[in-house]
Amino acid sequence: MILEELSTLKKELRALKKAICKEPGPRISKKAIRQKAEAIATVWFTDIASALSKDKLVASEVIEKYDVAFKKLLKLSSPNNQQDSYLDVLGWLLKGFRGDLVLPIQIAPRKEKEISALETILTGFVSTEEDNYFKEAAQCAKHDLLRASAVMGWCACIDRIHKTIEKIGYGKFNSTSHDMATQASGRFKRFNSPQNVTSISELREVFDSSILWILEGMQLIDNNQHTRLRSCFDLRCQSAHPGDAPVTEYNLMSFFSDINEIVFKNTKFAI
Repeated sequence: MILEELSTLKKELRALKKAICKEPGPRISKKAIRQKAEAIATVWFTDIASALSKDKLVASEVIEKYDVAFKKLLKLSSPNNQQDSYLDVLGWLLKGFRGDLVLPIQIAPRKEKEISALETILTGFVSTEEDNYFKEAAQCAKHDLLRASAVMGWCACIDRIHKTIEKIGYGKFNSTSHDMATQASGRFKRFNSPQNVTSISELREVFDSSILWILEGMQLIDNNQHTRLRSCFDLRCQSAHPGDAPVTEYNLMSFFSDINEIVFKNTKFAI
């Protein structure tokens, strides 16, 4: 989220200013400090400024002022520039940072376009349990809990897959997995997870990644659908574990669109 990125940027600017103040001066030659200044300015230009401009979260003239300041910081990161020059730029950046960049985002009306489209995807499912999963996913998304929304969405998806396997029969699921495990060539030659499940409880202990392979073996999905669902599962895993990869509303829209089209609207998964 952009507010988190801005918060991190401000902390790094403060840390850089503190490190520069500790230097005896009058010039900054220490490589670590210069590299940090360069990295901070680069983050502004490659990530933050572009996001603020794209979503029109901050006035363009304000972004331009900060572009000028961060460009100065970038130039200062070359060897042996004046300590006072660093401190002047950093002082200016920190002085108006919250009022110029943070407050406009905090007080701006919440954008509902993407979430409204997401809510459209999340409605109209047959199972009451699935409806509850998706209601939770929509509520999480509304409150910017995007990782939680992805986790709940995958719960609904894999629940439908489990019920479909139960409907088809565990025998078909097991025999397909054993046939796949014996193949020495072709797409399934590296598959090594034969199953002997006899109940929904046992099925829920099978890794989701293995289930996706067996679904392809059962011809419930093709290899392209498998790849897309694997990406959805990866997003779920990234959302449920610590990491630096961001989850945006656009990621979430793609995630729910894929599981909706590949699983919930697919007659092969009708229950």
